[in-house]
Amino acid sequence: MQFFVDSRVWIAAFNKKDKHHTAASKIIQHLLDEQIDKVYISDYVFEEVTTYIKKKISPEASILVVEAMLDSQNIEIIFMNEKSFNASYHIFKMYDRLSFTDASIVVMMKNRKIQYLYSFDSGFDSVKEIQRLNTL
Repeated sequence: MQFFVDSRVWIAAFNKKDKHHTAASKIIQHLLDEQIDKVYISDYVFEEVTTYIKKKISPEASILVVEAMLDSQNIEIIFMNEKSFNASYHIFKMYDRLSFTDASIVVMMKNRKIQYLYSFDSGFDSVKEIQRLNTL
């Protein structure tokens, strides 16, 4: 099975004060232990997570998350291209509760036929092609 992991899951896993920290830590540990077959993130997710953690937690923690994302054999980063960017804009306009990054996740998941998304963001629940998971 293939899964996409939203920014908030990564952030919560590295932020002990986050209300989703326990659930997020289990999800991230599970995927880092390669117990989840294939995991995708986007360059936008990578940027959101590393910037947030560097500014709100610590530069050292941001290096840990970068290494976790880049060193794992089962995590693949999908990079935005012009076609996906334009499609993301259309999704962004359709769904009031999705940020542009969220809209880009929807596009990337549709393009790769990925059904499952680890996320704590209920805005994704309105996208019928996506099944949002918030626990293992």
